[in-house]
Amino acid sequence: MTQTENTPEREKTALILAAAAQVLSRHGYAGATITRVAEEAGVSRGLLHYYFRNKEDMLAKVLRDNMGTGSEILDDIFRASSTAEHFAQRLTTVFRDMYRAKHEFFTLFMEGISISRQSETIMKQMSSMYKEFRFLLQKHIEAMRESGNIGPGMPARGIALLITGLLDGLGLQLLLIPDMEDDNELWKSLELGILTLVKGEVQPATADR
Repeated sequence: MTQTENTPEREKTALILAAAAQVLSRHGYAGATITRVAEEAGVSRGLLHYYFRNKEDMLAKVLRDNMGTGSEILDDIFRASSTAEHFAQRLTTVFRDMYRAKHEFFTLFMEGISISRQSETIMKQMSSMYKEFRFLLQKHIEAMRESGNIGPGMPARGIALLITGLLDGLGLQLLLIPDMEDDNELWKSLELGILTLVKGEVQPATADR
């Protein structure tokens, strides 16, 4: 089957995954019914059973789809970053922009963490995703170090672990306290924290942007 022939199927899959993500984000795992997803996607309930075996499978596939988006964004950030300063600034800006434009991206990860306590399927999915994200981050940091864009310091694996923790922790706080998003000092602190981790030295406070 050619790529052109595959396109309608890929588009339908993307539509259904996007609808499931919206419903899961809006109603949570408990309230995400097949009926609601079908209505959001504008398809029949029967068709959804072709894509998802059950609700666990639906959440796992939506999380996996989100992971793909996150990995592409991370690749773009590193491609556009020639220095540690550029990387810290770009990662902070993209994270803030994503929070503004795609709340469901963050909500779904927190939903996945919560459900993973009761579901081995979701636990495995979340574990796999975190490992992949940290490995990708580690790989890019190592490449920047090899190219001379950042100096020696903490092992890249440790930097990736701590940056992931920073982003997760801030994402959770933003979901609980949305008005934190307007605190520019918070975002400067995140940028400074990332820069300090990457360069392995304490950085002076940046000026207001």
